[in-house]
Amino acid sequence: MRDKTEPEKKSFSIDINLLLDFYGPLLPERQRQTVEMYYGDDMTLSEIASELGISRQAAQQSIRKGCGQLEEFERKLGLCGRFAAAEDTIRELRRSAEVLANRKTAESEAVSEAGRVYEYLDSLEKLI
Repeated sequence: MRDKTEPEKKSFSIDINLLLDFYGPLLPERQRQTVEMYYGDDMTLSEIASELGISRQAAQQSIRKGCGQLEEFERKLGLCGRFAAAEDTIRELRRSAEVLANRKTAESEAVSEAGRVYEYLDSLEKLI
């Protein structure tokens, strides 16, 4: 059970694990390791401290500092946000492709969907 001194497992606007996927290699090894253990493996500070041979306070500080750096990387680089936007665009492209593939689609609706596909492709191209 977590006590009140442990970092809150807050709901980040972009999941911390996604931030780790993108920016984890940029963190010092110990920070990356503690953040992964806390958020990815759902370990307590005591478990992390025991596993790594450090104090609970050192584990807590490492997690807080690592999360702060991950958030700062995202603020500066925005890779996770662009990735999420690209995923949304791909979903919309699939939906439009399904409409176009439906043989019962009226010609005017097909032309409209084709126009949307081009718009999605343009926005996807800007993300990349």
